[in-house]
Amino acid sequence: MPSAVHDANIPDGFICVNDHPTELWSKAAFDHVQRLQTDEENRNPDAHDVYIYNDYFGYACCDLLKKEMLAIGKLVASKNEKLSINTFHRLEALTLYMANSGAADVFPTIDDPELSEAIYNAYGALWMTYLLNLETAAKPQKLGPTHPVAIRNLENAVRTSAKVITQYTGLGFDNDAEELQNAMLRVLARNDMDGTPKEKLFLGKSSDSDEEDDEEDEEDEAPPPKKKKRTSTGGDDADVRAAAKAWKASAAMKALREAYGPVEHGGRPWDITKWPKAALAAEKARFRLDGDEDEDGLFF
Repeated sequence: MPSAVHDANIPDGFICVNDHPTELWSKAAFDHVQRLQTDEENRNPDAHDVYIYNDYFGYACCDLLKKEMLAIGKLVASKNEKLSINTFHRLEALTLYMANSGAADVFPTIDDPELSEAIYNAYGALWMTYLLNLETAAKPQKLGPTHPVAIRNLENAVRTSAKVITQYTGLGFDNDAEELQNAMLRVLARNDMDGTPKEKLFLGKSSDSDEEDDEEDEEDEAPPPKKKKRTSTGGDDADVRAAAKAWKASAAMKALREAYGPVEHGGRPWDITKWPKAALAAEKARFRLDGDEDEDGLFF
């Protein structure tokens, strides 16, 4: 995860990432991210010194993402929850997780393109649907960080979520990531928010990047003066209408529910910490008997 900063100038309930003024993320979202990261580690064979099969971790992560997205999908479809701050926090956390997790890296690599594409489509559709629901509820006024729901970091969360989807450009999925990004940014722009694309996921000085590069990024990404009109780059209202059809949560959730990966290994849960100790020991022994461990105990 990017570095988090806490000080008196940060609003209650928020964390400032990389000490950048626009990188506000809710503590509620970070709580959900922690839950997802723990679940991911529990499914990772490397964390338990065991080999199961090559794509085990990938499919285990797909199961994690599928369950989380279907849970969020129920909120987005709910009459009472579709605009709620709780639903936003779950989406906000999903964006943070997709930007910083092993699951986000491995789900496109499994030998099941239909499942991978269903997860990709679900992420984009959940955000697009939630954002348009907010905009509709705001009318006749403009959508903003205080209306129709008080979401202080709405602008940055939407810009970052739009950036996340472009990580998967070029993987051959039918829906175009850059078209979705343009549409989401256009919704911001037509509501007088910053509709320009982010150059990187998290602005400011990160702990794993070069100081000189960070200074350039901060200069490039510094928020323009408040009086300056900020617009989207490349998207228009026709793009929004097209994206609303292509990235619809109801259709994406149906496809995700119907996209099945392999069954859990040996009838045991993907979470390896829930395996009986004897079953885990037997799996480790099977690996050694198969001759896939060298004499120094190193795995290949």
